[in-house]
Amino acid sequence: MNQNPLVWIIDDDDISKYVIKRYLNQLAVTKIIDFPDSVQPLKLIQDNHNSLDELPDIIFLDLHMPILNGFDFIKDFKAIAPKIDKKINIVMLTSSINAEDVDQAKTFPEISDYFIKPIKHRDLARIMNIELKQ
Repeated sequence: MNQNPLVWIIDDDDISKYVIKRYLNQLAVTKIIDFPDSVQPLKLIQDNHNSLDELPDIIFLDLHMPILNGFDFIKDFKAIAPKIDKKINIVMLTSSINAEDVDQAKTFPEISDYFIKPIKHRDLARIMNIELKQ
């Protein structure tokens, strides 16, 4: 993996996106693309499943969004994943403290981690440190 991974932030909350981008910039991560919902990124993955440079190394995915929520995105991603020759780590972010959401997230092996918003700088640093070592 390169030292500057491509990070996608899929979240309809502008404040959450701002915080994550600010923290990532402090960690010297500069290749960041954010999306207001999960429809466009899902289409980009479908259209570019053979173009590994176009695909993210890590996705920070909000659970509760309009159109396609985080779980809907994961279900659609699972259908595409076998065609992708790249490990894409997905970190679920949510403001929900509902135990059912956490339990459901654990049923998806595609979700590498789950955090309650706002994500802490130390947690983001740990995630990116793991990502850079892969």
